[in-house]
Amino acid sequence: MRKTLRRHFIFLLALISSVSASTRLWYCMAQPVAGSESIKRLYSDLDRIFSDRKFAGGYWGVQVYSLDHSEILYARNPSRLFIPASNNKIITAAVALLRLGPDYRFRTLLGIDGPVVDGVLEGNLIVTGFGDPSITVEKPDEDPFRTFRHWAAILKEKGIRKITGDLIGDAGSFERTMFGQGWAWNDLTEGYAAPVSALQFNGNRLWIEIKPGRKRGSFVPIELKPLPHYWIVENKLIANTDAHEEKIVIERSGTDESIVLQGTLPGNSASITKAVAVHDPVRYYLSALKHVFDKEQIDVLTCGIRENRATDRKSPIPLWTHTSPPLSEILKPLLKESLNLHAETLTRVLGMELRGRGSFEAGKEVVEETLSRMAVDKDHYSFADGSGLSRRNLSSAQILVRVLSSLYRSSHFIHFYDALAIAGRDGTLENRLKGTTAENNIRAKTGTMSNISSISGYLKTADGEMLAFSILANNFLVPKSVVETAQDKALKILVGFSRK
Repeated sequence: MRKTLRRHFIFLLALISSVSASTRLWYCMAQPVAGSESIKRLYSDLDRIFSDRKFAGGYWGVQVYSLDHSEILYARNPSRLFIPASNNKIITAAVALLRLGPDYRFRTLLGIDGPVVDGVLEGNLIVTGFGDPSITVEKPDEDPFRTFRHWAAILKEKGIRKITGDLIGDAGSFERTMFGQGWAWNDLTEGYAAPVSALQFNGNRLWIEIKPGRKRGSFVPIELKPLPHYWIVENKLIANTDAHEEKIVIERSGTDESIVLQGTLPGNSASITKAVAVHDPVRYYLSALKHVFDKEQIDVLTCGIRENRATDRKSPIPLWTHTSPPLSEILKPLLKESLNLHAETLTRVLGMELRGRGSFEAGKEVVEETLSRMAVDKDHYSFADGSGLSRRNLSSAQILVRVLSSLYRSSHFIHFYDALAIAGRDGTLENRLKGTTAENNIRAKTGTMSNISSISGYLKTADGEMLAFSILANNFLVPKSVVETAQDKALKILVGFSRK
């Protein structure tokens, strides 16, 4: 019996010793450090919020970490895996900033494959893209064409006023897979699920402005922006004075040439704007470019638009290279407004620049490599897309805090910190924690899907102590506002925390 127990004990010691140092650290970090009475009170106050019976059946994953004292102040299921929703963008943006640097700029090459004779380009204009997401605006009343108008001015400066060939788009720097793993099919018409391409215009989406009619049974007038004639629209929307809310269904064919709108709207409702993803980003990009050239008196009447195929790909004569604002600026709309296309693009650019392949899988390799340097093993999470739109993503509060902590000690921290939404001021936090002590204090990234709510970021306590936090909620059945209220209540307690 003693020999058997001894053998079991020796086996257990061998098993423990086989666990890597990074993995031992991983599990140790899940345990909060015993502290003062003030920390015990903090623990009790937060536990009371997350133990509320209204959240029964759902799950909370929380970790609060003092960056100044290297101490865990609170933890609840910190290593449990959750669907993070858009908190996945924290990982994508962090890796891009650390590996590409804040000064990285996207580029677009413009070239020709024929001579210019008396102001006429006797050949094609070729636009080669590498994922620049900045040729876009976030509101329908803004001008998305300013970059293309600048290009028209450059063409005129170079003496080109007519093009007899085609406008050709080369998006070959990215592989053809345009959607994330596990994206829901009924999301794919939505503007937030626009396909990824190395050539992007206006976030690869159109806006449909719906102007309800006043007369019951009348068809509802609509307007497409920014290209009014890009789609053939079969409009079956009908005003209904008895309806209390709109019911709008958008369907499209297998091509990017027509859509169907159907449903009903209250007859006296205000205008509604819906963002709809395009089906063919390159065609959309070139259509917008041709539209601008025509408006700017460059003769493109006979120009076709087409995508450059690999078999046709030749080295054009370069005209100029357009460069985007620096990555530090592009991260601001990505994180503050939670732009999915920006995040998906960054993942592919990581692969393109650091693996020589503009694919999600190559970018994922860079993400896994970078997280491993933070002692986050790839077996402890699932990175299924760059944006968080996929429910196949799995992460934990512990991992997100680890990433936030690593960034805090990086020379690039200020760029990440400035890109996060500010409580009560802007982005996805503009209307949260307004008028509280947390306003203009908390910098964080939110994440929302059905039955999912997450928020992770940084805050300063009453003593000026910097904390990194992650609060994840999955599988709740109460309204989202109830979950956000609980998160905000916890954050206000943390902002008011003092060790004195």
